[in-house]
Amino acid sequence: MKSRRVFLKMLFGLGAVILPWTGLPGKIRLATAPMMKQPKTKLFLVPAEAQTLEEYFQSESLNRTAWDDIQTLASPDMEGRRAGTRGEGLASQYISRELSLLGLEPMGEMGKSYTQAFTIPEVREVFSGSRLTFSVGDPNRLRAPSLNVLGGISGESEETILISAHYDHLGIFQGHLYPGASDNASGVGSVLDVIRRLVEEKSTPEKSLLFAFWSGEEMGFLGSRAFVSNPTVPLENIKAVINVDTVGTGPVGDFGLWADSNNDLAMTTIQEAASEAGTHAALVNSNGHSSDHITFARLGIPAVTILAREWLKNNHSPQDTIRNIVVEQVQLASEIVYRAIKKLAF
Repeated sequence: MKSRRVFLKMLFGLGAVILPWTGLPGKIRLATAPMMKQPKTKLFLVPAEAQTLEEYFQSESLNRTAWDDIQTLASPDMEGRRAGTRGEGLASQYISRELSLLGLEPMGEMGKSYTQAFTIPEVREVFSGSRLTFSVGDPNRLRAPSLNVLGGISGESEETILISAHYDHLGIFQGHLYPGASDNASGVGSVLDVIRRLVEEKSTPEKSLLFAFWSGEEMGFLGSRAFVSNPTVPLENIKAVINVDTVGTGPVGDFGLWADSNNDLAMTTIQEAASEAGTHAALVNSNGHSSDHITFARLGIPAVTILAREWLKNNHSPQDTIRNIVVEQVQLASEIVYRAIKKLAF
């Protein structure tokens, strides 16, 4: 019996010397490590002031700002948000997530989704001076998918005020990232901030509100054109369009408006809203440029684009980064749009 114990001690001792050289302990550790880890779950602690889980998740977006949105959308991860690319898809997911967290009604396909799909043609990159732009290539070539993002707040009537901003930009060209911080992550952030403010107020508007984030603007307003060709609300219900584009640059409070000079929406509503916000917005010559408001203006719907007067600074260049964003300018744009909506819909 004693000899057996001595033999076992010798065997275990020998094993202690040999086993580390076999690699077996490492293999065992690798095999058992997954079983020893904590499960991949996230614990959400709902604050006492939040009455429901829905309010808790809504607060996640309510605590964000336009600056947060701009940083996210203009980050390298978004790859410049060129329509039809992975970057555009990531950006559309981000915007859809924010609309969902805020509790907006899906206003895309069949009223069951926040997105509206359309296709874009082949385009070619062209430099106009130092600005990179697109020109349409062969329209018969294979078209790529793209997405508008649409959400709404129902009012007491079906008459609708449409507030929009395009979220696409130029992507990556010749190894250079075109972040599009001002054009037009700033417009998207501005509109999202307005939505957050309205949601927090919890008041029902007299007219319904439709918030649209267009893609394909840089390729010729393709997203807004796709919408009017296949509208998710009757076009006759849309009484006014406020479009926000490139509001992140220039001297604080210096805004321009693109619209028909006979357009009361531009000449009265927006300018009064700007005055109440302590700033001004003047009707300016677009010099051949335009934005998505033009799609609706051509149908006789009162439409206006608000933008920074110095919107061309760093425009369509790799220098349109978050470093050059004037946060106070974006906040003022949000204030003007908010006040205009209050005048038009409440």
